[in-house]
Amino acid sequence: MNLLDVFFPKRCVGCGRVGRYFCYRCKKTIRPILQNEAICPVCEKPAIDGFTHPRCTGRYEVDGLTSFFRYDGVVKKAIKTIKYRFVSDLASEFVSLIPESSISSLSTLLNTTFRSPLLIPIPLHPSRFRFRGFNQAEKLGNVFAEQLHISIKTDILRRTRETKPQVEMKYRKDRLHNMDGVFAPGSHFDKTPLKQNFVKNGTCGGVTVFDDVFTTGATMRAAANMLKRAGIRYVWGVTMAR
Repeated sequence: MNLLDVFFPKRCVGCGRVGRYFCYRCKKTIRPILQNEAICPVCEKPAIDGFTHPRCTGRYEVDGLTSFFRYDGVVKKAIKTIKYRFVSDLASEFVSLIPESSISSLSTLLNTTFRSPLLIPIPLHPSRFRFRGFNQAEKLGNVFAEQLHISIKTDILRRTRETKPQVEMKYRKDRLHNMDGVFAPGSHFDKTPLKQNFVKNGTCGGVTVFDDVFTTGATMRAAANMLKRAGIRYVWGVTMAR
């Protein structure tokens, strides 16, 4: 136990019990998303292993989605605690809850089918980043990338404008419109190995885009659209919850 734990003890995000962010009882209530519960990220209907349906596929569409937990109960509280109560150190304990079998399956998919050794967290707009002091997708993504043994890159995508949080928008059409043209290549995109290796030489086929929550898929689809227009061949989406 360090000094911070003495003065600011960790409390379970579910029940408030002191000790850990996820106590034993609350951890048991978390609902993982099973392999047979995967969905197409475009139409949100059941899909084998989360691959985008052939009828939903487009030149600039996201190619598939992996989400680990249902967005309810303790998981919902955990994500809101990170984002709105600024408890960024919760990320490590949260990511550690992902079943090893899920990590293994995703690792096989990304390293064989998509040859995707690079993870890109969904960026915040600079004004929101300044207010919060961190990007929750980046905090979670850093821990997740370590588990997957892949690199993470935070300067590939940037937001061109601030948007309303997707979870606050009631209608699907509003969420889709909210994300229109919101992403652009990051300031260092042309200077990174990504541009040379992925786009010019074709040595790797794709990248993984990481976010905290999947709602309608508007964010993932907008990110995939920009990346594919920039020359990336495959884009796979990963979120902590759905």
